Amino acid sequence: MKRTFSFFVLFLFTSIFMLDGVAQSFYTGAIGITQSNGGRTRVFADNLATRQLDRVSILVGVNSSQVFDYNQDQNGLIPAATVAAPSLSDFEVTSTIDNTYSNLPPAIEVAINVYGWTNGAYLLVKMNVKNNEASAINAVIGLEAIPQIDGSYGNETVQWNAASNTVLINKTTWAGIKFFSGMQTALKSIEWTSGYGNDSLYYTWLTQGSFDPPLTVGVDGAVAILGQAPIPLNPGQSTDFYFGISIGTDQAACLANMNLCEDKFNIIVPVELTSFTANIIGNKVSLNWSTATEINNWGFEIERRTADTPEWMRVGYKEGLGTTTEAQNYSFIDDISGIQSEVVYYRLKQIDFNGSFTYYGEIEVENRFAPDNFILAQNYPNPFNPSTRISFGIPEKSNVILRVFNLIGEEVALLASGVYEAGTYSFDFDASNLPSGIYVYALQTENSVISKKMTLLK
Repeated sequence: MKRTFSFFVLFLFTSIFMLDGVAQSFYTGAIGITQSNGGRTRVFADNLATRQLDRVSILVGVNSSQVFDYNQDQNGLIPAATVAAPSLSDFEVTSTIDNTYSNLPPAIEVAINVYGWTNGAYLLVKMNVKNNEASAINAVIGLEAIPQIDGSYGNETVQWNAASNTVLINKTTWAGIKFFSGMQTALKSIEWTSGYGNDSLYYTWLTQGSFDPPLTVGVDGAVAILGQAPIPLNPGQSTDFYFGISIGTDQAACLANMNLCEDKFNIIVPVELTSFTANIIGNKVSLNWSTATEINNWGFEIERRTADTPEWMRVGYKEGLGTTTEAQNYSFIDDISGIQSEVVYYRLKQIDFNGSFTYYGEIEVENRFAPDNFILAQNYPNPFNPSTRISFGIPEKSNVILRVFNLIGEEVALLASGVYEAGTYSFDFDASNLPSGIYVYALQTENSVISKKMTLLK
């Protein structure tokens, strides 16, 4: 048994050595990286000795039974290589992976570029994700990260920093990961255990639409799953997914380095977007954006979603200028008079002439447009437990009272009372201390009372 164990350990370390032996690497003077043939990005705090991240690898989910992941699917298509004379950065490694390890769907091909700059404690990663399926897919593109802060597993903290839109991982030193070409919408943090991931779990985590609270793990270490909204990809179509990795001696240094990384992203991308803003004009939203430079820019698709409908829809298109080094300004007017949701989101889909695209945004617009009549919307969700949201709209400045009653007429909550300007408003009702049953919520103004029923199920 002892000899068997020794042989296994020897085999394991030999395998690891062989894998690292074919990996390509660089050291900027402040951060190191090895890129394997199979899609693993490994990050070091020094010249390839002290790991900070054991593995960062891509996840592409299509549904609960089809997720492209490192352990089960990814295989080297084009071996990792070091670029001798990078044109966009001081250091660069490349590799291309596909699903031929398992030959299971989804058929995905990913071309990876990792960029570094002299003495910069950050890395910019570009992953071009291509759909090799015969039919269109909605690709949920994300990352799987396994920390090894300070060169050892365990006892680190994983947390979402909302102010900077960055996942932070720390023990005595810090590492950060941030999406640049899309808005991160999910973070699942778990304690590592053997066989922790499968397609169903990966897809659930990628699409959970929330950020787990800070997690401090034990000796086995953590795993972080980062997700974003689905991206439609037709057969043969690809999209560029950019993200940054930074390290630092403390949180401030880590975030400062991430800001420097984002500056490099804004220079490297084919279209350098310098601004993207939204202004409300009556029942319309005026979108304005500017570019500093453009390379092979076919144009911009404008996409919109609401807080009630998370799916993005195309609402317009603006033709690009192809290739130009001169600043350009674009604008688009979107009529949202028929939208009841109180929050509307926009993003830009920049498309190259070769069909590859990159997302920019997203920006949020508060929909305070006044309805034609007094409106009391049905609460959502309904039935609910323990909380729900109640919305109303008023066409003019009014004295408003919004209350909740039980079925015997007793007031159980006062949600709003006062003078409100014309517009739409929403309030959360927490029924944690109330029993299950039917409740009535009522909107009272100077001239009318509107009421609706809702059901609390515990």
